[in-house]
Amino acid sequence: MKLDLKLKGGLVVDGSGQDKFAADIGIKDGIIVTIGNLSKDAAVEEYDINGFVVAPGFIDIHSHSDFSLLANPLASGKVYQGVTTEVVGNCGSSAAPVTEESKGSVIRNLQEYKLNLNWNDFTGYFKEINRKGCALNIASLVGHGLLRKSVMGDKTGEPTNTELKKMQKLLAQAMEGGAWGLSTGLIYPPSSYAKTDELIKLSKVVAEYNGIYASHIRNEGDKLITAVEETIEIGKQAEVVVQISHHKTTGRKNWGKVKRTLELIANANQKGLNINCDVYPYLATSTGLAALLPPEVNKGGRRKVLKMLQEEETIIKIRKYWQRERREKESWDKILIAEVSQSDNQQLIGKSIQQIAEEESSPPEDIAINLLIAEELSVSMVKFSMLEADLEEVITSNFSMIGSDALTRVKDGILDKGKPHPRAYGTFPKVIKEFVVDKELLTLEAAIKKMTSMPAQKLGLSDRGKIAPNLIADLVVFELNQIKDRSTYSNPHQYAQGIKHLLVNGQFVIKDYQQNNNLPGKVLCPV
Repeated sequence: MKLDLKLKGGLVVDGSGQDKFAADIGIKDGIIVTIGNLSKDAAVEEYDINGFVVAPGFIDIHSHSDFSLLANPLASGKVYQGVTTEVVGNCGSSAAPVTEESKGSVIRNLQEYKLNLNWNDFTGYFKEINRKGCALNIASLVGHGLLRKSVMGDKTGEPTNTELKKMQKLLAQAMEGGAWGLSTGLIYPPSSYAKTDELIKLSKVVAEYNGIYASHIRNEGDKLITAVEETIEIGKQAEVVVQISHHKTTGRKNWGKVKRTLELIANANQKGLNINCDVYPYLATSTGLAALLPPEVNKGGRRKVLKMLQEEETIIKIRKYWQRERREKESWDKILIAEVSQSDNQQLIGKSIQQIAEEESSPPEDIAINLLIAEELSVSMVKFSMLEADLEEVITSNFSMIGSDALTRVKDGILDKGKPHPRAYGTFPKVIKEFVVDKELLTLEAAIKKMTSMPAQKLGLSDRGKIAPNLIADLVVFELNQIKDRSTYSNPHQYAQGIKHLLVNGQFVIKDYQQNNNLPGKVLCPV
């Protein structure tokens, strides 16, 4: 048999966690067919990768690329990190299902990327991705926020039996249409309105399809431990596999709590549950500025919130709430404006709210409120709120894997805007450079396992995540002493370096450090 491609002399880190070894890799029809000394095997193409590491392509278990991949399928910000598969539909937000109740919010999200809504279910969404092509493979979860909105609109109460059954039916249809599980964003409306029982009943549907429950938990600060306990209880009651999203603790007074939450995960797993978490290697978080609003204000839908923000009584409550929160947690100088849409506010990008307040001689609380009103709540922030020791505790845990919590970016286009969190460009190389090479807190084998076989096993992706015969040839070849993130908070739009080759489904997406225009990615659906 003549091989299509032979990679010669690489240092193989196969994703299993076992020791690296030198070997050639033979590929035929997009499949790894043989590993070892292939000096006598002929191939159409041969590449000498002596001195380079070859690993399974990285699987971003937690991304937000649902729409950005449609806006630019090249996904360069992730490709240059070595990512070959993106898991979208996280934090309660996804591209489907779409009903009359939820159509408006999905269209509003698409308008940011100058895209049209051409689907109402996952079958249609996946068809649209396949039509446009993609450099990466895509797997999607069902966002609980969109699911709830699709049935209940912006209602804040518990669902009626009829509404719950409708949600369960839509969820089942989504799972049958190719989704891998359910995600929640329990700090974001309308997902935040759900009580534990609702989440258990929906997760039972997911369990019937052997899917996963991925949760941006209800609190990552003062009530972190209670929030993790709730998530574990959902896993127990629903008998569902659980993934805790971007696990961390925020706010100075909460630092150190991850020791306890990791103990909770360990204890749950010892009792037969299946609980993991993902983590990104940075000390700043990033989300919408509206997430800082008091829960009683940030509910009922966008129009209602905007109306409340212009009522003096509400403004007084918000000021008092924020003054207390900022004293106890991160101050306004630790909160940066990352993205806005209005041209009048572009000059604020990259500045802290404290800096803007000083420049405009106005209280920072008023700056934040006025900006939320002007941007109709669509303001992205970067917030420095974590402790390095906590990050190290989570990232070295046996239960954690790596996720960027970011959408795909491509320079010089619609996705090259604002000053987003550098995790969009640097997550995976940063783990290798900082935690493997510099700090030596992880072995290379352990780090690669967190990026490959662990997320593959969590999802149930049986044909990827390792280098072994008969598996798909999603492969990354990199220089261990050169791979690094280049993206910074002040200058985020910089691709990572060190990836020599990247193969997706056996086809080169990066060759000799340069991305080409190939779009060999596939929509991955459960078998």
